[in-house]
Amino acid sequence: MIRPFSIVNKTYAWLDERTGIKRLVRRTLDEPIRGGARWSYVFGSALLLLFVIQALTGIFLTMYYVPSADHAHVSVAYIQKAVPGGALIRGLHYYGASGMVLLLIAHLTQTFVFGAYKKKRELLWIVGGVLFLLTLCFAFTGQLLPWDQEAYFGTKVGTSIAGEIPVVGHLQQRIILGGPDITSSTLSRFFMAHVFLLPLALGFLVLLHVYLFRHAGAAGPFDNREHRADRFYPKQLFKDSFFFLLVFVALVTVATLMPAALGPQAKPGSDFLARPAWYFLPLFQLLKYFPGRLTLIPTLLLPGFLFTLLFLLPFFDRRHERHPLRRPVATTALALVLIGSGSLVFLAKYQDKTNPEYNAKLQHQEELARIFLKAQFRPQEVGASAVRASSSAAGSLNSNAEPPKEFLATCALCHGDNGEGNDLGPPLQGVTAKPNRTRDDLLRILDNPPAYGLKDPMPVSFPDLSADDKRLIVDWLINLNKQDSPSLGE
Repeated sequence: MIRPFSIVNKTYAWLDERTGIKRLVRRTLDEPIRGGARWSYVFGSALLLLFVIQALTGIFLTMYYVPSADHAHVSVAYIQKAVPGGALIRGLHYYGASGMVLLLIAHLTQTFVFGAYKKKRELLWIVGGVLFLLTLCFAFTGQLLPWDQEAYFGTKVGTSIAGEIPVVGHLQQRIILGGPDITSSTLSRFFMAHVFLLPLALGFLVLLHVYLFRHAGAAGPFDNREHRADRFYPKQLFKDSFFFLLVFVALVTVATLMPAALGPQAKPGSDFLARPAWYFLPLFQLLKYFPGRLTLIPTLLLPGFLFTLLFLLPFFDRRHERHPLRRPVATTALALVLIGSGSLVFLAKYQDKTNPEYNAKLQHQEELARIFLKAQFRPQEVGASAVRASSSAAGSLNSNAEPPKEFLATCALCHGDNGEGNDLGPPLQGVTAKPNRTRDDLLRILDNPPAYGLKDPMPVSFPDLSADDKRLIVDWLINLNKQDSPSLGE
C-alpha cells in the first residue's frame, strides 16, 4: 500500500535536491523576531496574502470580462448573476480593495509608531510608500471597470480633479481618458493599467520590499528590548495565520451578506449624483472648502506635501529615538493626519445625510442599484445598446405589436411587472386617461423626457429608441388596461 505522506516526502526531497527549498523554508521559519512575536507585526503578512487573493480573483474575473463600453457592464452582470460562485469571487475582489487600503494604513501607522523607518531602513520605508500609492491607483482604475452609473460618474469626478491642476491638468486629463471624455478608449486604458501595468509594478515592488525587509531584519519594539527574541515559527506564524484567517472570514461574510454593488449601465447624459470611494472622500470634502482657483491646494499642494513628507521622513528624523512619546512632533503629525482624514470622511457622509436633496437622490440611486442587482440576468439588460439592437429588428412590426421585451424588463425595475407602479416609479396604467393627453403628447414625451419633468434614468433611455419603437411603446401604453396587454416581466 502506497502511503500518501511517503509520496509527499519523496516529492519534497526531489525538489530540494534541485532547488534547495528546504534551506529556504528553514531560513524563513527560523528568522529571529526582535523583541518577540507580536500582534502588531501581522499587517505585513496579511497584506501579502490579500494581494495574492486579489490576483487570483482578478484572474477569474478577466475570464469573463469584456473591456468595451458596449459589453463591460453586461459581462460584470453575468459574473455577478449567472456564473456559479461569481458573486462571491467578485465580492472578495470588490471588498478586498478596501481591505488592502485599510491594512496598508494600519501597516504604515504601526511602522511609523515603532520608528521602524530608521536604522538603515530608509529604502524599505520608501518602497512601502510607493506600494501605498500603487494600491490607490489599483482602486481608482478598478472603479471604472463595472461601467455602471456609480463607476462612470465616480471616475468622471476623479479625473476632473486631475484636470484642475494648473498648466498640466488638461493634458494630464486627456492622457488618462484617452480623449476629452470617458469612452471605450478610457475603459481600455484603465483595464490595461489595472490588469497588466499595475500588477507588474506592484509584484516587483512587493518582492523588493520583502527582500529589503529580510536584509534589514525586523526592527523590533520601540523600547529596544532586543534581549528577547523569538523565531518566526511557531509563535509569529500562528499570529499571522490567525489574523489572516479573521480577515478572510470577514471578507467572505461581507461578500456573502452584502454582494458587491452593481447598478444600471452607465448613461453619460444622466444627472447621477456621484460620490468617490471612502478612501478618496477626504480629498473630495476638501474641494468644498477651496472653490475656484483655490482647488490647487487640495488637488496638488496638500497631497504633494504629505507624500513628499512621507517619503523623506527617514531623512528628516535621523535620531535614534524610536519611542512615540519621545517623538512628539512626529506623533502629533500622524494623529492630525489620521483624525483629520477620518473627520473629513464623517463630514462628507454627514452633509449628504442632512441635505434633503442629496440624501433623497442618493437613496433613490442606491435603491435602483439594489433592484437591478436582484433582477434576473438578461443579456439585454445593458439598456440602450440592447434596445437599439432590438429596434432595427422590430421596425417591420405592425402598430399593435408589443415593444421590445428587453425594454420592458428595464421598465419593470421601476414601474412593476404590469405597469402598476412601485416605490421607485409611478404607475403606467391609465396614463392616456389624463385630460388632453393624446398619442402625439406621449410621443413628444418620449422625444424629450426632461422637458416634461422625467428624471434619471428615463431621460437617457427614450432618445436612443427609433421612431418605430417609440410608436410601439405608445401603443402598448394605450393598451395597458386591456386584458391581452403583455406583462413587463414576460
